Parts: sequence; structure tokens; C-alpha cells
Amino acid sequence: MIIYGFKGAHLRTAPLPAGSSCPACATPDALKASVYSRYAHVYWIPFFPFSKSAVALCEHCQQGWEEKTLPAELHPAVRTLKKSTRFPLWNWAGVGVLVLGLAGASIAGRYHERDRLAYLAAPHAGDIYTIHSMGDSTKYSLLKVMSAKGNTVEVAANEYEIDDRSPINELNAPEKYSKETESLTVLDLQIMHNKGQLTDVDRLEE
Repeated sequence: MIIYGFKGAHLRTAPLPAGSSCPACATPDALKASVYSRYAHVYWIPFFPFSKSAVALCEHCQQGWEEKTLPAELHPAVRTLKKSTRFPLWNWAGVGVLVLGLAGASIAGRYHERDRLAYLAAPHAGDIYTIHSMGDSTKYSLLKVMSAKGNTVEVAANEYEIDDRSPINELNAPEKYSKETESLTVLDLQIMHNKGQLTDVDRLEE
């Protein structure tokens, strides 16, 4: 269940310009205006602000006005204060977290791709290859490297397939692999990778 919604936050309170008089009691220099933000949140984390509002208050007679009921003579000063008030950075916290998460995932993906290519170029016994059935199939399975000597790699095929792009957690058990092995070359593995048939490599002992 995703919890989301909208909240408000006080941004700033400041006196209106000198000489401003209260429309209700005519007291000079007693007016202050407060600016508030409205922001969207997900799990109570501010995601992004989308509006600002303002209210005015006379500190002498305590008469207050919301923005939509402001007397005409207060509009310019309140509008100026509202315009000069910026959204605080924490109102964008969710966007910042999202950007950092995407950047982290991108960097991690690049390192993983680098490792995957290195593992394919120099196979080790125990390496696990994730294999995707060709065509429109959504099935994935595993190949396990039993031995690697020179350019030849002996692999055992997993006897099961599942609808999971990361089947290693469910399928990587000794009893699920065939007792017979198949000989492949490093070039065969690279071709399978280029075709999208070999989608991942895990070196579990590292």
C-alpha cells in the first residue's frame, strides 16, 4: 500500500513594508504576512512543492485575511513577499532521493556489466549463467560452470525454468542440475550474451 498525499509547511513570516496600515483598525506598521508551501509526499517524505499561499495578520487587532480575501491595498506587498520566498530544498527531498537512487543504480549497473564481461572472458568453475529462452518466452534457467580449461568450458544445465529474470535464488541447488555436462567455448558464451540468451553471470565465491 502506497501512502501519499499533500501537506503544507510554513516558509516565512515577515512584516509588510513600513507605512502599511491595517485595513481593519488603521494601526500602522502592525501587519505581518506568512507564506506557506503545499507539497506532495510519499510515505511522508516531501516529494515536490507545487504551490504557495499567503495570509496576513494585524498584530494589534488580530484581524487576519487569507490570500483570497486580502483587501486590495495589501495585494502588492503580499504578492511581493510571496514571490521572493523560495521553496526550501527539503520540499524536494523525495526527488533528491529518487535522483540519487537512479544514479546509484546506473553506477552499480555499469560495474555489474563490467564484471559480467570480465567473467565471460575468463570463466571459473562455479560461475552461474542466467539463460533466457529465445523467442517470446518469459522463461529463465541456469547453466553452472563445472570446469574451465583454456578456451573450453564444461557446463551443467539446470533442469528447471521459471518466470523470473533472476532465477538463481530459486534454482541454484545441486540436485536441480543435470548430471551430464556440455562443452562450450568462451566464444560461444560471448555470442549467447550478444544475442540476449545469456543475460547474467554470477561468481558466487567472490
